[in-house]
Amino acid sequence: MGTKPTAVDPSATSGPGSPPANPHQQSLSVSITRTMSKSIHPWKLSALLLACACLNLHAQELSLLGGTTTQAGVKNSTYSWQIDYRQDFYKYFASSIAYINEGHLPGHYRDGTAWEAWGNMPLFNDRIALSLGAGVYYFYDTQPMAGDGSADVHGTAPIFSLSVTGYLSDRWFYRFMVNRISPSSAIQTNTATVGVGYWFGQNRRPEGKQPGKEDAAEAGYVTEPQFTVFGGQSVVNTFLSQKALAGAAEYRQGLLPHLDGTASFIYEGDPKIVRRSGVAFQLWPVNTFLNDSTSVGIGVGPYIFVDRNHPVNSGRTVNVGLRNPAAVAPLVSLTIARQLSEHWIARVIWDRVVSNYNRDSDIFLVGLGYRWR
Repeated sequence: MGTKPTAVDPSATSGPGSPPANPHQQSLSVSITRTMSKSIHPWKLSALLLACACLNLHAQELSLLGGTTTQAGVKNSTYSWQIDYRQDFYKYFASSIAYINEGHLPGHYRDGTAWEAWGNMPLFNDRIALSLGAGVYYFYDTQPMAGDGSADVHGTAPIFSLSVTGYLSDRWFYRFMVNRISPSSAIQTNTATVGVGYWFGQNRRPEGKQPGKEDAAEAGYVTEPQFTVFGGQSVVNTFLSQKALAGAAEYRQGLLPHLDGTASFIYEGDPKIVRRSGVAFQLWPVNTFLNDSTSVGIGVGPYIFVDRNHPVNSGRTVNVGLRNPAAVAPLVSLTIARQLSEHWIARVIWDRVVSNYNRDSDIFLVGLGYRWR
């Protein structure tokens, strides 16, 4: 797995209607600025979530961990942090989705999303669990280019993990986790983190029993129609991390139990090097907790945008003043929502725009929404 350098037209790495690449940047652009066709795309990985959304699953762990990242073969090290959502299918088998931030190694600001399958070994009357995981890691690596430029390198890598979990109560636990990330054509890293988590399941350690009446009612929950207005901040993934105020409006509708659909308008503000806005359509596997008062989900879908800070490129000339064409990029998102009253909800969303012209961005949004019941 992983990215493989391949010859591409440097102009293809530019954004919608952007000018030709700087000649001093072309040699680096040729090898690293696009997601390679042999990489596993976020669409394919996220399709696994849609299948899980239709399953009757009731044991969920959400944890936040922090620690260190070390680069294999050298002495470089930096910080690391991770958000991990783990779903137990049976007592000895689980799967997880995790966001991993590998910190800032020299020449590499890398983070990504990991999909893993886990084998569990409960010990000491289920007070301790030893787990081994393996899966696929889709990464976003910001690297320097000649001059002041940055390249957003996308790729996939195998990930192997070991975790030790100790249950402090029926809900709270601590966890120690080690990850080995091994792309074939990029830096290989080890992360070691420790943190705390919360168990949302009906029982602390499920054993594949038939769900009860309470579980069956939860399994049939479908999200009511919701409209939410957001404000927040966008951050462009370069070495300068340009920021701007951002906003969005979203309509959300439950399609099936634990599967939502959304249509949204997104304004990323004006962080100078981009000025994007557009519409997005996403599917969201979601799960609810605490008598349906809290929900979490991950969304994926197309983001149709216009970037007004990239002038139209026609051949070898820049036609200043012409209208920029629309473009499409994958949009991958995380959300958590909390019911405030019968009709009002608070929602937090973290969007990641996956560009093909070195302008990936994160959009952090907080909103207030109204739901029809």
